[in-house]
Amino acid sequence: MRIDKVVAAACLVASSACAEPTSDASFHTAVAPPPAAGTMFLYPERIPLLDGGFVNAERGLYFAGVNRSNPDSGVLGVEVYRFRASSEARPGTPPVFFLHGGPSFDGLERALEEVGTFEDRWLPLTQVSDVIVVGQRGIGSSKPTTTIETTTEVTPADVAADPERAAAELQAMLAPERAFWEQSGLDLAGFTVLEAAEDVNEVRLALGYDKIIMWGGSFGSHWGMSLMRLHPEIVERAIFRGMEGPDHTYDDPGHLWNVYRRVAEEAEASAELSGRIPEGGLVAAFEDLVRSAAQSPFTVSVTDPDDGSRHDVLFDGTAVGTLARGFSAGLRGWPADVIEMTEGNFTRAAEELYLGSRPSGPQYRTASYFQLDCGSGITSERLARQSADPANEVLFGMNWGYIARCPAWESDLGNDFRQNFDTEIPTVIAHGTWDTSTPFENSLELVPHFKNSKFIPIVRGPHGAIRAAMRASGEFRSGILNFAATGDWTSLPDTVWLPPTPFRVPTSR
Repeated sequence: MRIDKVVAAACLVASSACAEPTSDASFHTAVAPPPAAGTMFLYPERIPLLDGGFVNAERGLYFAGVNRSNPDSGVLGVEVYRFRASSEARPGTPPVFFLHGGPSFDGLERALEEVGTFEDRWLPLTQVSDVIVVGQRGIGSSKPTTTIETTTEVTPADVAADPERAAAELQAMLAPERAFWEQSGLDLAGFTVLEAAEDVNEVRLALGYDKIIMWGGSFGSHWGMSLMRLHPEIVERAIFRGMEGPDHTYDDPGHLWNVYRRVAEEAEASAELSGRIPEGGLVAAFEDLVRSAAQSPFTVSVTDPDDGSRHDVLFDGTAVGTLARGFSAGLRGWPADVIEMTEGNFTRAAEELYLGSRPSGPQYRTASYFQLDCGSGITSERLARQSADPANEVLFGMNWGYIARCPAWESDLGNDFRQNFDTEIPTVIAHGTWDTSTPFENSLELVPHFKNSKFIPIVRGPHGAIRAAMRASGEFRSGILNFAATGDWTSLPDTVWLPPTPFRVPTSR
């Protein structure tokens, strides 16, 4: 890296010595030119440890072209952390590049301020090699953070009554947000997962690594697969969880509802719910609740927790459908939620609906979030299958946010991008059977395309299946770290079973 480029970057990021005052003393104008694409500025960071003392790290920004196909699109900064390999690491092992999900990664600063986070999340990986965490362009600690306000008064009832009008209202709200960033000179066409993949490759080059080990999940796996396709020669091996393939940005409603079928099967055999399971089972009971409320809506009165006022909450098919994922204690509470409603106890459900209907104030996303997800999009064939899935009758509004909002962003990588591709890169794939963010069936579709892979179902595993499995199984923990370090997966188990879930016991009416 040229010294003059580093100095320019340092002036932009860290120094007021490179500025001169204008007539308005509250602002300054940079004397140094903006950093050039392909440059990096790193500085030392100290992270507190649980038992006292610190560990050293490097933190900074990599400066990349906003849109590499447009040399006049400007430069943005992608945050980078590097944790150096510990003494236990084997010399010569490629670095682990960790790709977060979302796309909504805010950076590591706040997490690392919590003592113990480094030991839990990053220390094990430093025993493999250097660990590099690459930020997501336009999001969080990367610069600029393309923040937009997404507050809207569109409710589930509005969507059910007139989805086209509700979508038009959302798009009208997003239009000035998009215009703000375009008028600021930001080429939004550069905010795609392919450009994000090139960020990883260029960070690799800037840090002087020949090959890398990829570790990522959810959007991080989508991001990683894009890099595999663009630059297979640089990826030594990969570790993925919560798979989100090229055509998996929109979640499949039937596959998501299968998660609840699996939860129901276990709940129906549990001792704590014995004698309380509705006839026909939990899934059929919830589907009946939706149909019954659609045919005969009713109201339940609740008390406002702040001022004590009473309010009637409407239960129709749409309202009940918004409760499909449970509301009292995640999957652990979902069976009890269904049982209570089936037995006529709608108190918790009404409180959930009421609290969800109250104004929540400003909510924020980023333009980059929309550009990334909408650019990856969905093929028309898959969208047609998903739209016709009977699970849509239960999971109200599934993917409606994408369908309504994406036209406002005009970001589309095209169907060629969305095709699955074959790879020989050694890969371990772990996926939780109770993953409600990226359905387990995603991996079942993708694994045949990973020709040199080991697939490990994590039974009862959540979205963060690898962390959960590492905590529950010493065999898995040592095996996954050994694969990362050596490429040998023979010590990994074929399946990991997480401990049984203690289901919440439903209350009586």
